Amino acid sequence: MDSAVYAPMLDLKRATLDHQRTYGCGSRPFADGAQLAAWAIQAGACSAVEIGTSLGYSAACLANAGILVQTVDRDPVHIELAQRHLNERGLASRVNCMTGEAVEVLADLPAGEADLAFFDGMEVSVAEIEVLARTLRPGGLLIVSNMDLGGEAAEVRELIGGWQLREDGEVLLAVKPSPAR
Repeated sequence: MDSAVYAPMLDLKRATLDHQRTYGCGSRPFADGAQLAAWAIQAGACSAVEIGTSLGYSAACLANAGILVQTVDRDPVHIELAQRHLNERGLASRVNCMTGEAVEVLADLPAGEADLAFFDGMEVSVAEIEVLARTLRPGGLLIVSNMDLGGEAAEVRELIGGWQLREDGEVLLAVKPSPAR
């Protein structure tokens, strides 16, 4: 992304960090939205499912790269703020923001249709990664952020142990295998 296109995303990243400091909530932006978009583009993603909307920074970065995003956050205030930020950047038509517990909300999405599944919640859980994996097509890319925040990180690694894996700092990238013939 060139800097002129990416500047509104940096403003959103700063807004998310300011929100976190002001309200002490778990809202935090993905470390590098441009890198997230680059991984998505490299994977050929046209559609994405995200857990952990916060103020919409990651969803905006993906939508700005031309990807249709379905994102869920349990905090209705975060969803409201995300929708406002997406509207301000002309990206609202590319992002469907949903409120609720991710495991319940994403259970209604079709299986095997997403090109990219992205976890950007606080502590990673097996249940959330299972529901993301279900939405992901074979050959699709799973990106799990915040692996260093605890939760069930070891169990998640075990769950997707048969996938093609790579770790990049706190981020786990995994390609969903095709079904055995």
